[in-house]
Amino acid sequence: MLRSIIFIPLLLALYCPDTSHAQTVKTGAQILDEQGFPTLKGKRFALVTNHSATVGGVHLLELMGKNGLQPTVIFTPEHGLQGIAEDGVQLADGTSAGIPVKSLYGADREPRQEDLAGLDLVLFDIQDAGARFYTYISTMGLVMQAAARAGIPLVVLDRPNPLGGSYVSGFLREAQPASFTSLYPIPVAHGMTVGELAEMIKGEGMLPGLSQLELSVVEMHGWQ
Repeated sequence: MLRSIIFIPLLLALYCPDTSHAQTVKTGAQILDEQGFPTLKGKRFALVTNHSATVGGVHLLELMGKNGLQPTVIFTPEHGLQGIAEDGVQLADGTSAGIPVKSLYGADREPRQEDLAGLDLVLFDIQDAGARFYTYISTMGLVMQAAARAGIPLVVLDRPNPLGGSYVSGFLREAQPASFTSLYPIPVAHGMTVGELAEMIKGEGMLPGLSQLELSVVEMHGWQ
């Protein structure tokens, strides 16, 4: 992460705790919760998430629990499940309420195939900051590749871009070399939601091995 650029982490911190007030926008997580999580019923699933996956101030894990659902494994990005680790600090694996928590910002940057074995799907719900160098979208891309190799569907719960859907700014990343803080040839402020970006990554072949990925996005209601 770029420590000198503080406005995007601040914006993210202000935005994440509660999306219920955001005009009439319903996030993918909120829609899935209102439906009773039909996609997850009777399924063994992994959840890629952190502290930002909330609906009305309630974390997605708690909402799942109220519906009798629990992920088999949790994968976390940079900063960890609680979002409190410092920039660039590698994190170890752990547990949360008895659920294995696997760090994707430690010894591994993508899920191991053995951790995906026997799963029916992978669910991704992380609030992004709308900037190319924010590593959450890089983690999403590597999760997409791992799910494709395992032959497991990936479901992305969409959330608003806090910088807006029409704000695009900055240079495109040069073709090479790619890095974990600049994995895609997109502008610095790209104007996309995580769901839109996931579809673009697959559709335009921005990462290898995604042609067979079964990708679906739970789209928002009211987002423009």
